Amino acid sequence: MGCNLLHKLLANNYEVIVLKRSFSKLDRIHSVLGHHNLTLFDLDIGNVEDVFAGTAIDSIIHTATEYGRPGSSIHQVLETNLVYPIKLIELGIKYGVKSFINTDSYFNKENFRYSHLLNYSLSKRSLVSWLKNLSEHIHVTNVVLEHLYGPYDDEAKFVGNMIHNIAIKQVARIALTHGHQKRDFIYVDDATDAYLLLLGHMKHSNARYSEFQLGTGQSIPVRTLAETIKDLSSSPTILGFGDIEYRSDEIMDSKADNTALMELGWRPHVTLQDGVIKTINSYR
Repeated sequence: MGCNLLHKLLANNYEVIVLKRSFSKLDRIHSVLGHHNLTLFDLDIGNVEDVFAGTAIDSIIHTATEYGRPGSSIHQVLETNLVYPIKLIELGIKYGVKSFINTDSYFNKENFRYSHLLNYSLSKRSLVSWLKNLSEHIHVTNVVLEHLYGPYDDEAKFVGNMIHNIAIKQVARIALTHGHQKRDFIYVDDATDAYLLLLGHMKHSNARYSEFQLGTGQSIPVRTLAETIKDLSSSPTILGFGDIEYRSDEIMDSKADNTALMELGWRPHVTLQDGVIKTINSYR
């Protein structure tokens, strides 16, 4: 989501400093490299405090995440999802930054305990506890994001993987669960619109800590998503529903209560069908 949000911020005349690593791939932001309102800073080379000391920063938006998939250590998960955002918010407090927007996960709603990504979930929950404590020094908004998807998404992510295998590679068969679990699939442009709205809202809000669930407010079966991708791409791929068993703690239904965002004037505009078409076309 970070690259989409960057494009939208620059299009709305925000001055943006992107914190990245020197080896980060920049393909997705190639079109804005050199933009007069964009500064890139390499975390692994420079001292990030220099960014805060040398620039008057109004807001920090934290979108980086480490899911803790095979090959990732617990240390890596904690460093990305807990330690570094706390470092950023401490620097923000020290240098007078007014607000901090955190990107949280729907995994953390309703006491879900999803063992498949347990380290990820635990790190995110720990961060929220710290953010609530630190909010007496800086205005914090926690965005509980539902199932985000859109162009150029990582193939390792669920929707990206489905689109690559069904619509682009058109593999012979894709192994799936029965697909009855429901998710609130939100298109990336709708999500980034909400972030821009919250940036403006935080300038006028008196709340020290606030939380917004970000999704369409409607949950759709995973089976429906797979069938939509297959139909829209005219793919011959066989959808192997039932090839994979549900996990013992599978989340069977999740959708956002987006009432608070709707009251601020936000609305989702992209339907699942339109979003899938846009995403398929981006990969092609």
